[in-house]
Amino acid sequence: MPAGRPRSFDTDAALDAAMNVFWQYGYEGASLDLLTREMQINRPSLYGAFGDKADLFEKAIARYQEKHAGPNLRALAQAPNLEAALADFFAASLRLVAGKSTPRGCLVACVLADASANDPRWRRLMATTAAAGRAQFATALERFVSPKTARRLGNLLAVCVPGLAVLARSGASAQELAEACEVARAACGAVGMETA
Repeated sequence: MPAGRPRSFDTDAALDAAMNVFWQYGYEGASLDLLTREMQINRPSLYGAFGDKADLFEKAIARYQEKHAGPNLRALAQAPNLEAALADFFAASLRLVAGKSTPRGCLVACVLADASANDPRWRRLMATTAAAGRAQFATALERFVSPKTARRLGNLLAVCVPGLAVLARSGASAQELAEACEVARAACGAVGMETA
């Protein structure tokens, strides 16, 4: 595209479309033909706006974290007490992974984790994304519990959500997901009661 010429498409909408393609089909399954069709752009526009497929995937992961991880963190940050925080957190997590208006599962826990098995770039991104999530959870939980308990509880939340995502991706029913959320919430509540 010549310098200074405005793009003829909405980059945010195109990135959202790419995010959903990766989310539904995985990194390997998201062909350039499928991506450009769903993004409603041609290949030169994709490369010009987002870089190659790997760059686009990394941008899609960042977009996912911004749009879809936010409600979980807000649930922890805005609740009046730990019990409400955990209830709100797992309700938000269930909405995210159950796929009512988005693909089932989690772009990070299901797709990035799968891609990281064979690619050092995605292994590094998975490690930094997971570490950031655990740290954010722990920081939010320090309102209710000691720093040590917040760290332990943050680690547990970081295990529970991917587990729910994989369960959802595998086709679990709404009842099965709700039961799994309830068990996870109870386990987290028990950790939250620790005083040491």
